[in-house]
Amino acid sequence: MTTGIYAFFYLYIFSSIILYFVSGALLIAMIVQIRLREKYSVFAVKFLIDLVTASCLLAMAFLDKSADNTQCGIVQVISASVPLVQCLLLMCEVIDWSLAAFSPIYFHQSSLICRILPFLIGALFSVIIMACLVIIDLDTEGECVESSNTAILTAYDMTLILALACAIALGFHFVATTLLLITPIIVIVIIRYVHLTKSHVACDIANLLVFVHSVAHSSYFVYNHEDVRQGLKATFCQFRVLTAIRQNSCVS
Repeated sequence: MTTGIYAFFYLYIFSSIILYFVSGALLIAMIVQIRLREKYSVFAVKFLIDLVTASCLLAMAFLDKSADNTQCGIVQVISASVPLVQCLLLMCEVIDWSLAAFSPIYFHQSSLICRILPFLIGALFSVIIMACLVIIDLDTEGECVESSNTAILTAYDMTLILALACAIALGFHFVATTLLLITPIIVIVIIRYVHLTKSHVACDIANLLVFVHSVAHSSYFVYNHEDVRQGLKATFCQFRVLTAIRQNSCVS
């Protein structure tokens, strides 16, 4: 295992643990605190998807990164899925925020099903695209054929289009989305179109930047909502009280 692979191995492990912790804590707070669950139920979908992303990053740490597997195979399928899923999530949030900004009456009076509908559609598209990538990869029978390369590149093209649309729609997210999503994806697309052999390095870097974007997004959400911060504190205090009660009961 080369030094570069060692570095990405530890970076993937570190990023997945952090993302598990941040998204897991926020998701638990959403479930435990009734007020947060009623008000920010849509964001629970984000934290679930972030947990899926963390699982993909963890898988990337242990997958075979040998020369034969970095250009196609399950490594590239998962690697292409990480930014695609996050950009689909961001696009669904853009739709949700647009409804809140331009149609507040409908936004506040709509049912939970109507509000999470864009997220359900985005999840369906993600599953369909990932299933297509897996099927194409299985059909190659371990060989790196043109159809597999084209499918992966198409996934990155779709991700780039979604990221550009999100950056235009979100003013305060423009810089973060451009630096952490759009720029690395553009680099990946250029590298793959000119058939350079080091595209897997760019993909690894893009995946780690997607992790940074996800954590920054969640951090901004917590920073921008005082009730969420209070809900997190209440949740941790509640778990501390339960732990203390259990310890006291064990001692007795």
